[in-house]
Amino acid sequence: MKSRYTVLFVFALVASAAWSQATNFIYYESATALDRSVYKHVIEAVQGADPTAEVFHSDDMRILMVRSTSGLPETAYRAPIESAGISLLPGTRTPEQLGLNQVDPNRPPVYVSTGDEAADRARYEAEVARWNQEHPDQPYGTPVHLRNGQ
Repeated sequence: MKSRYTVLFVFALVASAAWSQATNFIYYESATALDRSVYKHVIEAVQGADPTAEVFHSDDMRILMVRSTSGLPETAYRAPIESAGISLLPGTRTPEQLGLNQVDPNRPPVYVSTGDEAADRARYEAEVARWNQEHPDQPYGTPVHLRNGQ
């Protein structure tokens, strides 16, 4: 009977450790584009609050992403960022709000392998046909790995 509780305790301990090591991504949007010279100060300020944190920026220097495994709330990073002289918009953003996970419907066809070769090929061929009809000046064909019946 005691071993049952020991196993349960060990399982709870391992699950807790795994949950605490989960990576958190927090997105902030600044009111204006960041100056690259200030970006270094932002990194130092955030890492001063959380040594495990990493700070990334968007190409236009308006979005900051903080990645960390410490599990701190967004306010723990907001204050250091603002102390570095950055004016952040209220709240945080989701990847969907920032348009990070959206697929451009006007992108060229892309072959995506899901493991069902017949369905993948049919989907790709339909995308190619649509693309070629809408963009006759930029025709697409069969991907190299599918040529010659492979």
